[in-house]
Amino acid sequence: MAFMRRDVNLGLLLLIIVSIASFTGFSVYYQSTFQNVSMEYQNKLEQLNKVTKDLGLEKQKLNETYSLRVKAEEDRNTLDARYREVNDENGNLKKDKASLQLEVASTKSQLGQKSAELEATKTLLTQIQAQLAAAQNEISSLKVTVDKLDSKLKTICTDYKALNNGNDHSKC
Repeated sequence: MAFMRRDVNLGLLLLIIVSIASFTGFSVYYQSTFQNVSMEYQNKLEQLNKVTKDLGLEKQKLNETYSLRVKAEEDRNTLDARYREVNDENGNLKKDKASLQLEVASTKSQLGQKSAELEATKTLLTQIQAQLAAAQNEISSLKVTVDKLDSKLKTICTDYKALNNGNDHSKC
């Protein structure tokens, strides 16, 4: 039995050594595997943090782009409204311009007519002034003639009175 005991102890010792060697091998294997997994986890965590940071930056850019788009839309709407106002005002100004051009043409036509009337009136005035001057000259000439005739009449009346013994003529 001693032989069996010795084989059992030796078998147990071998079993313990094999178990310790297996445990050590598995421990080394699991430690290297865990270290690799841990390193991969750290790499993935760093990548995830980087992606999260990049995603935050992209979100910020997207928000800025969205706010710029909203502002551009508001500006476009404002400009569209202003364009419509200016376009309407332009149409009104064109109508006013056409109306004023017609009024200017009418006024120019009236001015031409009035200028022609003025020239005709000036010509008529010149003619009438010439006629007036001629008439005044004639009146002056006739006054001189009347004065001469009046003087002759007085002379004749005086001579008549002297010839008719102081009797006056009915015309004197």
